[in-house]
Amino acid sequence: MGLLALGLTVVVWAGFFLSLRLGARTALPPLEIALFRFLPAALCFLPVLWRRWRQIATVPWPLLLMMVCGAGLPYFLVAGLGMRHAPVADGSTLIPGTLPLSVSLLALVFLGQPLAPGRRLGLALIGSGVALMLLFSLSHAQPGLGQGYALFLLGSLLWAGFTLALRRSGLGALEGAAVLTYGSVPPLLLALALRGTPLRLPQLPAAELALQFLLQGLGVGIVSTLSFAYAVARLGPDRAAIAGALTPVAASLLAVPLLGEMPPLSSLLGMTVIVAGVLLANRPTHPRSPPLDPPPTPPGPTR
Repeated sequence: MGLLALGLTVVVWAGFFLSLRLGARTALPPLEIALFRFLPAALCFLPVLWRRWRQIATVPWPLLLMMVCGAGLPYFLVAGLGMRHAPVADGSTLIPGTLPLSVSLLALVFLGQPLAPGRRLGLALIGSGVALMLLFSLSHAQPGLGQGYALFLLGSLLWAGFTLALRRSGLGALEGAAVLTYGSVPPLLLALALRGTPLRLPQLPAAELALQFLLQGLGVGIVSTLSFAYAVARLGPDRAAIAGALTPVAASLLAVPLLGEMPPLSSLLGMTVIVAGVLLANRPTHPRSPPLDPPPTPPGPTR
């Protein structure tokens, strides 16, 4: 069951990048795609907010702000804008693939935590893979790809900030999802109201609306939160972290038949090096104990 939950998480995370790229191709603004991402989740996590608001209120507001910015609306808009300049393979590689490196860098700079010796080689591989992709974008690629890469790396740093803030807050996956959801809905609705242009959503085909709802509303907003937390509880954080390495592979494979995007050799090479680095950086450094039955609300990081 833990492996099934992990596989479901990988598919949903891959669908997140496919959804953003599809929206970019149909000129659907990221703000409108965000409606699918956050409104269904707001309905789903309302009971969590109602029952756990006292616990959430004890968390210092800077940590809550980091969680909202790191995995809420700001992160969503950065990733969505990046997908307008780069294909699915690059976005799915540079955001989740560089997350271990981003977390280590932020922990070193802001918390003074040195890099663990067992992770240094993996982090060096991740950095090398990023360098390979950046060198290609600056020398041979189409205009705008470098801008997309910069947005993806910014998105990785935001997500890393969310990861560190969630750990320090003491909240679980469900409480973290409630914080980033309800911290994103008010500014999202305000931004749409102040934009002054009509929504493009009513002009889209029903099939595309249904696909965005399934991928963003149900998949990313609800299912991946629960499935990844369950995978962490059943398999442990080391094994569950493999999801970050498998996401670019799954997203790139799905993008070929669904979007007709065949990654260039440079992206495939960079992806291979980054995935190897993620697997190496997240390899277990201590003997495993048999997984325990998960608690009713399994703790763990959330997307």
